[in-house]
Order: sequence, then structure tokens, then C-alpha cells
Amino acid sequence: MTRRLSWGICAAGLGLTLATTNAEEATDPGQAADSRPLHHTDTVYTPTEYKHLSSWEARRAWLVNQVRFAAGLIPEPKRCPIHAHLSGKLVRDGYTIEKVCFESYPGFYVTGNLYRPAEVKDRVPAVANPHGHWGRGRLAHEELGSIAARCITLARLGAVAFMYDMVGYNDSKRQFEHSDHRFAAADCALWGISQFHLQTWDSVRVLDFLQSLPDVDPARIGVTGESGGGTQTFILYSVDERVKVAAPVNMISSTMQGGCICENAPLLRIDTNNMEIGALMAPRPLLLISATGDWTKKTPQVEYPFIKSIFELYGRGDLVENVHIDAPHNYNKASREAMYRFFGRRLLNQPDADKITEGEIKIETDKDMLVFADAEPPVNMLKGESLIASLKTACRERMEAYKPTSPETLTDLQALVRLGLGQSVGSDWPVVGTVRPKGRSALARIAWERGGRLVWTANEWRDTRTNREGDAAVIVLPDGLAKTGEHRELLTEGDHGIFVQPFGTGDMKRTPATTRAANEGKYYTTFNRSDAAETVYDILSVIGVETPSQSGTRMKLVGLGRMGPHTLVARAMIPPEVVRRTGVCTAIDMNQMNVDDDQTYIRDLFLPGIRKIGGLTAVAAAAAGGGPLWLYNVGEHFDEQWVRAAANLGGHELRITREPADDKAIAEWLRRTSK
Repeated sequence: MTRRLSWGICAAGLGLTLATTNAEEATDPGQAADSRPLHHTDTVYTPTEYKHLSSWEARRAWLVNQVRFAAGLIPEPKRCPIHAHLSGKLVRDGYTIEKVCFESYPGFYVTGNLYRPAEVKDRVPAVANPHGHWGRGRLAHEELGSIAARCITLARLGAVAFMYDMVGYNDSKRQFEHSDHRFAAADCALWGISQFHLQTWDSVRVLDFLQSLPDVDPARIGVTGESGGGTQTFILYSVDERVKVAAPVNMISSTMQGGCICENAPLLRIDTNNMEIGALMAPRPLLLISATGDWTKKTPQVEYPFIKSIFELYGRGDLVENVHIDAPHNYNKASREAMYRFFGRRLLNQPDADKITEGEIKIETDKDMLVFADAEPPVNMLKGESLIASLKTACRERMEAYKPTSPETLTDLQALVRLGLGQSVGSDWPVVGTVRPKGRSALARIAWERGGRLVWTANEWRDTRTNREGDAAVIVLPDGLAKTGEHRELLTEGDHGIFVQPFGTGDMKRTPATTRAANEGKYYTTFNRSDAAETVYDILSVIGVETPSQSGTRMKLVGLGRMGPHTLVARAMIPPEVVRRTGVCTAIDMNQMNVDDDQTYIRDLFLPGIRKIGGLTAVAAAAAGGGPLWLYNVGEHFDEQWVRAAANLGGHELRITREPADDKAIAEWLRRTSK
């Protein structure tokens, strides 16, 4: 769409002339800014069509990182020794059972029961068995579902089967309750800490445990679970290629994405859904088990055809199947037998796999199954706040490996920061076209749409007092476009500048200002960008629009007031090839932000996961390693070591000052450094 846009600010005395512009893809700046749609766990999604393997592979790479970052696995935690302890062996008809306890983190324990074939002559396959939200957890045995029944049958079929607790269930309940909302607090979100993280990391370590067993073939591992255990199943195979066969049961849906705190972490489903995440198994063998009486009732018509279409891109449509059961939400005998037959063909190498049925099931006493029925929990077991504190410390220690001490560590840090911020903001480098006025004399109001919705508005100026072809300058305003005229001194010598009001500033505010509280029950940040992420997304989009294309033209980037930290985040996300081509010079008002305080981030820069990747300390270092940077109005808590080391390694000018800076000083510094 093309529309003529203008704005009515007086230009007298500014050395500029008022004009209008044809703004390609623009919309009316007066359009309500809160039109961005809000998603939640019950949003109905339509499958996306991928016509070519290359387009899916590109999307797949993004999605894998999205799930991994949401799960707190980027950077991946250090794998401690698991110190597995097996006890209480029971010998039964064709199988044995043992109690298992091991550490996934130091002081955080995975608990469950290990089922093995009674006689093992060679290494055999293994199957991980996470369970759903049954009242009795892994001990549930009823008509609609039995975790013990499927483990017993798998062991009789020749596999090692391990059923393990959801966090906060059964033995794991000794550490905290499953519904403990401390792990959903905003400060935990900053560090990538959540019940979703702990469950996913437990599942990853379950694979480590299974592969460590002398009777397990490490190359033949499957996973299956129902409901919340179905979520654990498809999340595990999304982040870990060691899963070779999978059967998520009654979970992958276009109409409901998961109703528990353990299935919803910040960032997990930004611009995506369980159908796409579920398709990440392709082209490894996958069985979708669905039911007529729950949110998977449309699987034969919607979810299965979409996921099969992804398998067909690999030429392996034969490796995905759907079995639809006439039942309510379940993992009943009919569903289990469908899984046995699929695993029999694809994992267990069973003859006559399609004839497999479930035999007699003996249920043990709780005392014989629970790890801590008679034994005391380990003395180093962490609980509640002590666990959260330990996880934050582990994040800090993990980031020490990225401290910029060499060109290699600087490169690694910049890559980590770009990847992490891309997921936290929900955007990679956006290239959305160019908007600029015709001719050399202009002062115009422009707007930009994303997906048919207004996302930012700006004033575009060009200094007409010189014939010099100046630089491209992006100035991010904290108080809206009405303040544009106050910052005219930031443009010098023919600069083409765009003064932008991104989301959260001026008249670009959502009504109400934030919807996080109102949507808390629907896991707002699981499905929607935080307000700060929307702001950074807009700034990054402006930079993409205004990036100079001609050789010899440089870019200037200025973040004013409270928009300084947001602009610094956007700067660190610019790809290195663009930074090299444009020689971007950046001046940032740090707004006295305490970069090592969770509450300050929550109030001023709430980006889930940002502390996991080192916070603004690492972000500033990544930016300083790529081009000239001035950080002014820096708070007393800012540690300069990382950013100075990065600037030295990159050979770029760095200026850090505690006091505020005026526009004239900023313009002079930009002019000098951009030569």
C-alpha cells in the first residue's frame, strides 16, 4: 500500500523544510498502537505451509534455538557427574525394577524407577518415560493411564525403560511442589530459570543416565509420554538428537498448547506453536497418538497432515504415523498397544510387531517404588530459594567462559549475545525495505507496518544546509516525536536522520501500558513479546530500514534517555557483516541503569533470558567489540572490564562517562568517529 503522509510540526529556524513523502508499506500514524495481537494457550493456530525443504530447514534451525533458549539451554549448563544410585531391586516375571536417584544439577535430583528385561545378552534399546499430570504421578495406574504398565511391557519386549518424576511429584516433591510459582517469577525469567527448564534439563540428563548403563545401546533411545509427559516428549526430541523414536500422546494440538506452569516458559511459543515444535522430530520415526475426547480430536485432519508434510519434504512420509483413539484424555491400553507396535517396528526390531499386546500387569506397593520411602533425601538436596540462588550462580559461572580474553572468546561472546537476544526479542535481523523521502529537502512523518499492523512511527529529516552527503543516523527518542525538534543538533553536515518513537514511547503505547498482569493466567510471555522486546524489535526494524546501502555512507545510532539500554540491545543484534559495512558508531545513554540488579531489569528492560547471557555487561561488550561506542550516564554499578577488553580486542574506540551528555557533545563525537 502507498499513502501520502505528513505531519504538522513547525520547522521554522531549523534549517529544514516541511515536505510530504510517499511511504511504501506505511499506514496512518494515528492508528491505535495496541493492535498487536495477543496469543495464549487456547489460541487456535493454522498450520504454516512449507513448500521447500530449504525453507523448513531455515525455520527448523530457528525453532531449535528458540526451544533451547526458552528451556534455559543456551548457553548449555555444565553437566555435572550424575552420581546415580540404584537400590531396592525387585525381580518379577520377565523384568526387574530398581529405584533410581541421580543429580541433574549439583543438589537437584531426578528420581524414578528403572525397568530392565530379566535377561539381557547384549546391549538393548532404552525408552525414557515422562508422565503426565496424574494425581499420583509416576505411580498412577488406572483405566485411562498407567506408567508402570508401559514400562513393564517395554521391558518384557526387550528394552530398558525408565519412568521418572515430573518436578514436584512423588520423590521429587521433596525439593518443591509442582505448583510452586516461585519459578514463574519475573526474576527467574531473566535467568532462564523455570519449571520448564528443570524438567527439560532432567530429561536431557535422563538420556545421559540411560546411555551410561552397560546394557543400553546408546544409539537406540526412544521417548514417550502422555499429556504433560507428551510435552516433555516433543520438547526433548526438539533439543536432543539422541532421541531416535518418539510417541507424544494426546498433546500436540492446534487448539491448546499446554495448561501447566511446567509446559509454559517465557519465549517458548513466540510466533510458533506445538505443531511446528512437534515437527522437529522429522525425519526420525514419530507416532502421534490422539483422542476423540480432548484437544487432539482434530489431529487426523489438522496436526497430523501438517507434520506429515514436513516428513515428506525429506522424502520420508513413511516414518510418521497417527493412531486416533475413541476415548477421553488418556494413555490407556489401546493407546499403549499402538505405541508398543510402533516401537516394536522402529526401535525394538520385534518380529510380528503388529501383534504385540499388553500382558498381565503387577502393581507394586508405593513403598517398593518410592526412592525416599524409607531413605532420607541426600543431605545436599536443594529446595526452593536455595535452588534458585544456586541456578543463578551457575549461570554466572557458565558465562565466565565467554569473557572476552582473546579474539576467539570475543567472537563466541558476540555470537551468543546475538543468538540469545534474537530469541529474547523474538526477531533475527529484519530486512523490511526502505522508507525515505524523495529529493534532498525533507521533514516528514513516516510509519511502518509489520504484518499489516502499525509498529513504529518516526520523523525523517535531512539537513539541507550543505551539499555534503552525510551519514544515516537513527535517533531513538524516549518521549515521543513531539520532542524531535529538541534534538536537531544530533544531525550535522547533510545527515539523513530518522527520529523514531518505538513501542512504549509517545503515542505508541499499548492500552493498558502492559498486559502481562492481565494475561498472567494464560502465560503471557510464553506467547507474546514483553513490552521491552517489542520496543527493541521496533528499534532493530528501524535500523534495518535505514541501513545505508551505498558504499562510503556510515551509520550513526543514538539511544536517548530510558531508550538507551533498549538501543544498546538492538545494536548488539546487528550482524557483523552489516557492522563492518556501515561502520556504525553508537552513543548510548545508560540512564544510570544498575546492570547487575534483577529488579532494575524487571522495571526498565524486561527481556526474558537476558541475565542468562550476561545481561547488559555482555551486551555492551559484544557491541564494543564491533565498532565505536560511547556509554554515557553510566551507573556506579557498571563493571567496565568486559566492555573495555572487548573494545581493545576489536580495536575500536570506547568512551565511558558517568555524567549525562548533551546533544552537541554527542554529535561532535559521532562526527569525529565516523570519519
